[in-house]
Amino acid sequence: MNAKELRGLLRRLGAEIGGRGGRAPGAEAGELIAAAAGSPAEGGEPPALEDLDRSALCADARVRNFLATHNEPRVVVSADGVCYAVRGELAPRVERGLEALVAARVGRARVVHVTPLDHQRWQSRDDEAETGEAAAARRSNLTVQYVFEEAIAAGASDVYLDAVDGGATLAFRTYGFKRRFQQMSKNAGMELARAVWTQGGGSLNEAGTSGVSFDVYKDGKVYRVRGSSLPDARNGLSVVCRVRDPSFVLPLAESGYAPAQTEQIQRMCRAPGGLIMVTGETNSGKSTTLISLLSDLPATQKIISIEDPVEVYLPHVTHYEINYQHKDADRVFREVMAETVRQNPDTLALGEIRDARTAAAAEKMAIQGKRVFSTLHTQSCAAAIPRLANLGVERELLGLGSFLAGIVNQNLVPVVCTACGLDRHPDRRVDERYRKLFGDDARLRFRNPEGCPACSAGIEGQTLVAEVYPLCLDRRGAAQEFIVEGRFAGLERHMREEGVAGTPCMTKHRHAAGKVARGEIDPVETEIIIGEFHEDDVEKSDNVVALRV
Repeated sequence: MNAKELRGLLRRLGAEIGGRGGRAPGAEAGELIAAAAGSPAEGGEPPALEDLDRSALCADARVRNFLATHNEPRVVVSADGVCYAVRGELAPRVERGLEALVAARVGRARVVHVTPLDHQRWQSRDDEAETGEAAAARRSNLTVQYVFEEAIAAGASDVYLDAVDGGATLAFRTYGFKRRFQQMSKNAGMELARAVWTQGGGSLNEAGTSGVSFDVYKDGKVYRVRGSSLPDARNGLSVVCRVRDPSFVLPLAESGYAPAQTEQIQRMCRAPGGLIMVTGETNSGKSTTLISLLSDLPATQKIISIEDPVEVYLPHVTHYEINYQHKDADRVFREVMAETVRQNPDTLALGEIRDARTAAAAEKMAIQGKRVFSTLHTQSCAAAIPRLANLGVERELLGLGSFLAGIVNQNLVPVVCTACGLDRHPDRRVDERYRKLFGDDARLRFRNPEGCPACSAGIEGQTLVAEVYPLCLDRRGAAQEFIVEGRFAGLERHMREEGVAGTPCMTKHRHAAGKVARGEIDPVETEIIIGEFHEDDVEKSDNVVALRV
């Protein structure tokens, strides 16, 4: 990144944050260096921080003393009067004083705000730069806070850090797309990873897997961060952190389901008992849907939720957080479930059915007639049934209408920007295929990868595409027969063509096809997520008839 690009980045990152009191963790006081690139022309762009080197140190004692008496912020002063200050570490009064002092000593002065990561990357360019836990301890709080503040501002659901031999990459996942945020040295990346675990009150296991969770505060709100690490065979580490607003509850009617699907889900939740599964791949919005369902349950019921960790707190729900990676997790889980039975809840929510232990707990409560909500990783409603069977739930039990109340399967797909979306796909053959498939009346629109100020690379949000199997409403028991016999292809065909209570169940592709035809979602991006569309999907895409009672 050259100096002009750096300045542009800094302008986009926003104005300076107000000064902070206390001693800021950072570099040595009065870090004074000379610019190897030479002085810029008057009014021109200063060299980027990464272009400076330490070969010619400035020894101005007055500037050093000034910085040392003002909480020793991370500031680099070059020989030509450019003051590179980590954003947020200089109060306006201190900044004005530094600028006046440098102008008096050097002849001119200019303050350039850089990010904590820019400063950390510059330090790591020097082979003698400090690394390890001591450096991470000094820089951890502000650097970690900065990274997650930027992730929250970008609307990111996940933060990725991959540190391997050759360098480290920090990236954000926004609206389903992973985009690079910043590049740095491997040492800087490892320091940042250690700092994340330090923020959570633990230490990073660089040779194995480990987890962490902590809170980040931004604009008066608290956000929950849950991270995990995995060693990389290239002598490195992969870190993924999920970022969640614990106060965010999305109403079911605004989630993106078709009207018929919303009614089916609501009727499933009114069943007196049984297992209700929200299924999908990673980053498909399962937890958000689960919270929506729990929020709609009446406060007159006793509701207990067991999660790892708790992501959203609801006032009428008892939340219990359990760490499944703890060495005594089995014992703790058994004790919690025993106490849960004694609490006699109307509804139990298990954050995820992930193994035989959690599957057995869901089975036990559902057999007792309790309403049980949980999530499961599968690609379709029908696929959830053999998945549960593999985890130890008997297929005969899954075929009981009173046991398996219903299944929802969903994906999140990107919403095309209304301001810059393309009416035609750049590839003529691709465009012709979709126009032939969807017809002349379809208002097809495609993502503009260049984007605009109103979006992120042509995407302005996400929406659900889903299928719903309200099995508890199948009074004839036809769906249950398919389950007991293990005829899952037949089950899918039955639900698609006959459905329950006289209404066929909309497939995920039919649901998505309706949104494509209305210009809400890009057919190319949608097919990447759920697979190709066929003529049958398009012909029946408007199946939004309300479920008949």
